[in-house]
Amino acid sequence: MDDSLASEAPTGGVVPSDALAAEPRPVDGVLFNDPGAPPVLFSQDPAILRAEVAAECLSARSMSVSTRDGLDALVASLYSSVIDPAEGTEALILGNCAPTTDIVREMVAKGGDQAMPAVAERARALSAPQARRAIETAAADGLTRHLELNGSSSGPTRLARDHAMAYFPSAGSAVRIGSSNGVDRLYRRAIPGFGVYTFVMIGPNVERLAQTDQDRHRELFRLVETYSAVGDDAEPAPRPDAHVFLIPVDAELGGMPLFNQVAADLSDRMRGKLIQELRERGEATLATRLQKGSGPFLVAGLGPDLLHGGPGDYRLVADLSGLGIEYLYAVVDAFDRDIAPALGGRPESLATIRDRLRDVGAPQSDHAGTMATVEPVWLFMLGGSGQSETGAAIGRLIPGVAGILKNEPPSA
Repeated sequence: MDDSLASEAPTGGVVPSDALAAEPRPVDGVLFNDPGAPPVLFSQDPAILRAEVAAECLSARSMSVSTRDGLDALVASLYSSVIDPAEGTEALILGNCAPTTDIVREMVAKGGDQAMPAVAERARALSAPQARRAIETAAADGLTRHLELNGSSSGPTRLARDHAMAYFPSAGSAVRIGSSNGVDRLYRRAIPGFGVYTFVMIGPNVERLAQTDQDRHRELFRLVETYSAVGDDAEPAPRPDAHVFLIPVDAELGGMPLFNQVAADLSDRMRGKLIQELRERGEATLATRLQKGSGPFLVAGLGPDLLHGGPGDYRLVADLSGLGIEYLYAVVDAFDRDIAPALGGRPESLATIRDRLRDVGAPQSDHAGTMATVEPVWLFMLGGSGQSETGAAIGRLIPGVAGILKNEPPSA
């Protein structure tokens, strides 16, 4: 595993390994030197409060504490001190603790709808008129974040601060892997050693899809969370005979249902990169499905990289747009099984998954979402030297289960 990554069980947070070696130097009386210490109690007097907050922010900057982490701790301490939201907002802005929009977003995220009007009003009073719209947007984002953190959100988040990849292996417990060196590592340099990697991505603008399409997403993630990774291992133990689902999530939402943890922005980024690659490789039909289909989408491969790894790199892409939710269990079961040792790391393991889908012979859903199709499941097998000659020599787009069963397994 890349040394910039570290793991922790789902019930805890996600800790980048390099953060453990970069703890700030302890300074007596400074809020930021020990995140586990009781919160500082600030004065209720506005003038003293402003001086205290300014001193805390100055100390944080001198200790190279990130603005985001410092603001998170400071806002939590203000609310613990029962500081009026408007006064706390003013103290943070005058103390130059963070950009005004970040302050508004964090104050509302922790204070909720009761704090929102006072926070926004005080921020507008201390800002130029042209900043009004940005402040209102930040307040709305903060309220959305408040709902997410309190389990009241109805779907994936687009406000993720701490991206992570949730691993659900067929053998072992679920874990979350965070990265401090860029989100691309999460889907391009996953933990090596598993036999098959299946990246799961949501459809575009999932929150705007028809209810049937949203229900399909919600049920898929419920099944993955319920039936995958039921062991007791605290650390990831990659095995060449194990399959693993990988799902982009927001590390801060670990206690929520999996569908609500999904980081929509990271999922969209992954899907966009894959669409771009497919178009460059001449796979325009599949690229269009990933761009316009309601989803969700499963992309299975033999290596820890969502994108193409070179000649001979096989992948199995499943577009579940329009599939009835009653058939999702069979889909999850087809992927979520251990791999025969003889097939570990070989393209036949992907063909085996494809062949397990013979029972998913569902008729097309009456509500096909944003993309009308006539097939319940579409699969596309990518890879092999022949592909560069024909564009889809081994795995032309395979409509329906009958087509799946006729398609021959790819040769090694």
